[in-house]
Amino acid sequence: YKEAVEAMNRGDYFYASQKFSEAEVILPKIEFSSKALLMSSYCLYLINFYPEATANLERFISQYPADKNLAYAQYLIAITLYEQILDEKKDIDPLIKTKKKIQYFLQNFPETEYALDLKFKLDLVNNQLAAKEMYIVKYYITTQKWIPAINRLKGIVNDYSETVFIEEALHRLVEVYYRVGLPEEAKVA
Repeated sequence: YKEAVEAMNRGDYFYASQKFSEAEVILPKIEFSSKALLMSSYCLYLINFYPEATANLERFISQYPADKNLAYAQYLIAITLYEQILDEKKDIDPLIKTKKKIQYFLQNFPETEYALDLKFKLDLVNNQLAAKEMYIVKYYITTQKWIPAINRLKGIVNDYSETVFIEEALHRLVEVYYRVGLPEEAKVA
């Protein structure tokens, strides 16, 4: 464990992770074993080995469900997922997984020091999801697929009303309604 801490302090996170994993197996007290596994996961996170870090963290949660660092392990999984999000033109799966994990955290650990950070990140995730929807809407408008465009725009208005995309969604909804000859719906929007 001491060797792992020294490696971590000098920035050799991969080696530190390996040493923490070794320490987990041989340490006599469960508190030290759990801490070693958590530190190994953190080192993997620091070098962007996200799948490995997540697997370690999930093992930590299942092996040490009563550990005092459980909230931190859940937080680190959420952050790991969050950092894998790309832009709105890419796969939506990381966004959905991140949102679910953040919501799970906020529901189960609302009073922790990490909750505020994850509330902020949830807003950013919702902005990304709204951006994804708006990206698809623009495609539908370009290809004159009005019904799917209207449905997606309504989805943005209903599900992402607190994002920066609400104004554009309402504007485009009015525009599309006028385009298809529904002036009353345009006025409502």
